[in-house]
Parts: sequence; C-alpha cells; structure tokens
Amino acid sequence: MREFALYLGCTTPVRLPQYEASVKAVLEKFGIELTTMKDANCCGAQYVESLSRPAFAALSGRILALAEREGLDILAICGACSGSLKTVKHELDSDRYLRSEVNDLLKDEDLEYTGNVHVKHLLQIFQEDIGYNAIEEAIVRPYKGIRLAAHYGCHVTRPYEIVQVDDPENPTIIDRIIEIAGATAVDYVGKTRCCGGPMLAVDEPVANKIGMEKIENLQNVGVQGLVTACVFCEIQLTQVQFGEGLDPKNRVPVLSLPQFLGPAIGIDMNALGTYLNKIPPDNIFASLAEAK
Repeated sequence: MREFALYLGCTTPVRLPQYEASVKAVLEKFGIELTTMKDANCCGAQYVESLSRPAFAALSGRILALAEREGLDILAICGACSGSLKTVKHELDSDRYLRSEVNDLLKDEDLEYTGNVHVKHLLQIFQEDIGYNAIEEAIVRPYKGIRLAAHYGCHVTRPYEIVQVDDPENPTIIDRIIEIAGATAVDYVGKTRCCGGPMLAVDEPVANKIGMEKIENLQNVGVQGLVTACVFCEIQLTQVQFGEGLDPKNRVPVLSLPQFLGPAIGIDMNALGTYLNKIPPDNIFASLAEAK
C-alpha cells in the first residue's frame, strides 16, 4: 500500500468538500493511504506568485518541507496547488541560492527542504500508482449509454516539462477512465482551453464569457456531463451556468473524476458527497448498471 501526504489547499475544504470526500473514498478502495497534512499553509498560487517570487517559493517550500519531515510524497488534488508545488520544487532543486534563502526562513520551525520529496496530482495516482487495469477490474456497476466530456485544467498539465502529468495538447487520462467505466468520452472544441477561473479576480465578465464558451461547446456536442479533476475548474464551470437569462434545463452537470468513478466501483453515493453538487448529476448516475 502506498501512502501520501494529502495537501488539500485552501479552496477544497471550504468550497468543494465533496471533492475531498470522494478522493479519500475512491483511493482507499484502491489501497492508497492518505495522511492529511497538518498545519499546512496556502501554496501561494497565482496571486502571491504574481507579486513576489521569493514569497511564493517560501510558501510552497514550507509545504514541501513539511512533507519531507514526515517522509511522505505529496498528493495535491487542486490543479493550481499541484502546479505551484511542482514549480517551486523545480526552482528549489535547480537554484541553490533560492533554496538557501527559503531554508533560512524555515529553520525557525526546524524545517528544511532538501529535495527528497515528490509531488503528484490525482491524475498521476490513477495512471501510475493504481493503473488502468486495476481500475477496469474494480468496475462493478458500469455506465451505459451516457456521453461525457473531460476537462483537464491548465495548471494540471502545463508546463509539461515541470508538471509531467499528461500531454497538454492531447490529454487522455480522464477520457480513458470514462471509457473504462463504460461511458462514452466525447471530444469537443476548446477541450484544452482555460475555464476562465483565474480571471475572476481581475475581470469577472471576461472570466464568465470564457467559461460559458466552454459550456456552449459541450452543449453543441450533446454531452450529458463534464468530468474534471481541478477544484477551480469545477467551481467555475458550474457557477457560470447560473447566470441571468440561462435556462436551467440546459445546465451540464460537472463532477469530479472520483465522484464519477466511485459509484462504478461500488462506493455509496453519500460517501462521495454527490448531494452537495450544485447541478445534480442524477442523469449521469441513472445510467449505471446493476451491480455485478
């Protein structure tokens, strides 16, 4: 059994607790042990990152050092968090002056970053630590006759030379799991484009326009739901569908990858927090076959 230090980030526990619940339930089913990181701070993604590189390095560097002290690699389930931690690890590993500066700040807590920790995003756990064969063998209630699309998120797959999760121009991990679980993975225009989430603090109308363009592209190909593995993307692509003048009947349910996979491997819906989804995914779960 592999064990990881689970870094939740700031947003998941507050705005998307169902994502946290479903990650824990599904990974436990596959024998992955998670230890939630205690006293972990914000990673500094985007906003601190854009204002002060040293502060950004210190924030993510502290998280890396905390995991090092526990002797565990990190599972970051937020796309922005995994991208930040991997970026800072890359910078600390390649710049000894920056590492020395960060370690000077950390020594008051008796922490030190030495490079002996790795960071993985959830998609890497499914592909590398669990594997597609094990996922296929675990399916007890396959989906039937449902068309779903995948959204990967910018920070999960880019830049590839640092994050090394999936092909940023043609990602496939979510699509393969959709197919393994019995549903049909549908391609669509703008699949690898941004959801608009990072723009919310700068220009909300532009951010919402970007998000709605993606939703419209999904509606054009007739999918019945969207599967993602990024906290901000799930929030953004859900909330843009509640704008003024939009028909509620046309809303596309957005659910996380573990929420999608969980019922197919026999996990109870309540353990996955599906009742908290703002757009109920009942139409998706109605396509599940009876348990084998």
